[in-house]
Amino acid sequence: MRELPQDRPYRFRPPVDRPWLNPLLRWVNRRVFLKWVYNVEAIECHGIEALRSAMDAGDAVVLAPNHADHADVHVLSEVTARIGIRPRFMGAREIFEAGALNSFALQSGGVFSVDRDGADIAAIKMALSILEEGKYPLVIYPEGEIYHHHEWLDPLHDGLASILLKVARKLPAPRRARIFPIAFRFEYDGAVRETFPERIAALEKTINWSPKEDLPMVERLYCLGPALLAAKEMEFFGETEAGTLAERLERLRERLLEDVESRHGKDARAETVPERVRGLRSRIRRALLDPEKKPSPSERARMLDDIRRIHVAYQVYSYPGVYLAEDPDDHRIAETLMKLEEDLLGKATYPVARRARIVFGEPIDVTALLESGALPQKGGALELTALLEDKLGTMVRGGEPQGLSAAERPVIVSAEA
Repeated sequence: MRELPQDRPYRFRPPVDRPWLNPLLRWVNRRVFLKWVYNVEAIECHGIEALRSAMDAGDAVVLAPNHADHADVHVLSEVTARIGIRPRFMGAREIFEAGALNSFALQSGGVFSVDRDGADIAAIKMALSILEEGKYPLVIYPEGEIYHHHEWLDPLHDGLASILLKVARKLPAPRRARIFPIAFRFEYDGAVRETFPERIAALEKTINWSPKEDLPMVERLYCLGPALLAAKEMEFFGETEAGTLAERLERLRERLLEDVESRHGKDARAETVPERVRGLRSRIRRALLDPEKKPSPSERARMLDDIRRIHVAYQVYSYPGVYLAEDPDDHRIAETLMKLEEDLLGKATYPVARRARIVFGEPIDVTALLESGALPQKGGALELTALLEDKLGTMVRGGEPQGLSAAERPVIVSAEA
């Protein structure tokens, strides 16, 4: 989980159409990001024909993928481009703040910013206008973060459902409002196994360990995890905890969040860890950037340290402690190593070729649910989110989505084509 700047004023960035730039952007996406950066050599795509039909009908379409990997945005851009569709993406504000060139490319590629920690009215208005127009599908990642365990789905935020319901209730017939659940999975070439020893040795050296070459790979990871956790426990609280790995992860996360909440308060409505994190970041950002009551240097240092504590708590939340143990195959080992590299070394590695599988599930017809009374005419965001979570969760776990035959011939494309 990447640590991003949290002390900059927010400015909304809308998507900007630059048709003359599209061929270059697509070439860069395919040859630079997919092939070179993320090592995706092929894409297997199922069920995309239904998206083409919905867009031809002028429907208000939201694409709701699981956020499996940093490459999934690039994969989705490639497969939709091949059927003549250019989605609009809602992207976290922080990715625009990496520099002017980065922001220019993102906006030209159809991405607009959203402040995930606040009530971003500009982003909501942009999302509503895209859906009302019906010219582009809107991509919103309902998990909100990349947790790097693509065979598990994390709890979904209800913002996607709230936005689409507002449009669905005033959409003129015969147009429909639809959500497409989309499941991503990335599979590694068998050669990835040969990269494991060198990569975990580099991680072990970050804590001044000699490589434990006599141990099996999964055992090495489960030795490294508690050691890294103990270092964080000592750093923040001066003591190590007892218990299983999962218990210690939860305890550290809670201690960090409760410590920061003791200084900045807690939203009574925030129940999940992501909700608590967003609320805390929002309150601290407001205090950091308050023009009428600028914090002193010591207050600023304290708030920046609190933001770091929140980030570590969120990192800890992204390690469930049992994901690898549940099914320690090469794919989960590679995914765990990649996640540790990103968190400890600052950059994930993709040393061997990967294959992306993307499945477009049967769309959820929100208009029909409203007409039938299955969703109430007011509210309904929680119910719709639960329905999406159930369908997308089944797909992510490997089940065939309703309406898609297991024998359906996939569309397989090369990332180089």
